[in-house]
Formats: sequence, C-alpha cells, structure tokens
Amino acid sequence: MIKEIPTSDSKKLIILVSHGVSDRIQASNQAMALNVLRARKTYYTEVNGMDLNQKDRRNQLFDISKIRGNYPQFFFEDKDGSVSFIGDWEYVEGLNETSALSEEILQANPGIKTWENVFHVVVESFD
Repeated sequence: MIKEIPTSDSKKLIILVSHGVSDRIQASNQAMALNVLRARKTYYTEVNGMDLNQKDRRNQLFDISKIRGNYPQFFFEDKDGSVSFIGDWEYVEGLNETSALSEEILQANPGIKTWENVFHVVVESFD
C-alpha cells in the first residue's frame, strides 16, 4: 500500500471487536467487517473488547458510542486524540453497498454517503 500523507482532516479508523463474542450474528458481522476493510485496503486499528489489556480503551469507546456489548463498532480518531463514533456494522455495510451505485445516481444525489466519501480521510498513522 502507498503510505498516505496526513492532511489536517486525516483520521485513523478504529474498529471495536470482541474475539470472544458468542453471538453468531455479531461474530459474522465482525468477520464481514474485517473482510471488507481488508478488501478495500482501508487502514484500521483493532481494539479487542475481550482483551483485559484493552479494557479501559474498550470502555472509553463504549462511552463515546453509548452502545455496550454490540460488535463491531467503528470510530474515527483525530490527530489530537479525540475520538468520534461513526456507526455500527449496519451503517458501514450500507456505505459499502452505496458505493456500488451508478455514478449517475451518485451525482444526482450528492448527499448519499459512500465508502469513498466517508473513509477517504483514513490514514495508517499521523507520522
């Protein structure tokens, strides 16, 4: 991958998952999310909610999203360390699907969120 050059609107993508989730739907959603991120070559940092070493970070992310125990969740981190909640798997899956719309539809409806217009700001690091 080509290293991205950070800009003032650059963000890191954080995905909150749980490697111990027992709910089949959540486990499937996590697997699909990670597959889409890899397929789209989108940089991300993974936080494992089951890892005791990441418990404080998990709880911070839960506080930001106001959603506990539902995986995966997606966040943007700014260069100053502030974090904002993007959405859950349904939202991100929708972004992936709208990206397949024809250019004609997207141009006629500039408000449609797509993978490209949401995640174009993602960088691997701020270095």
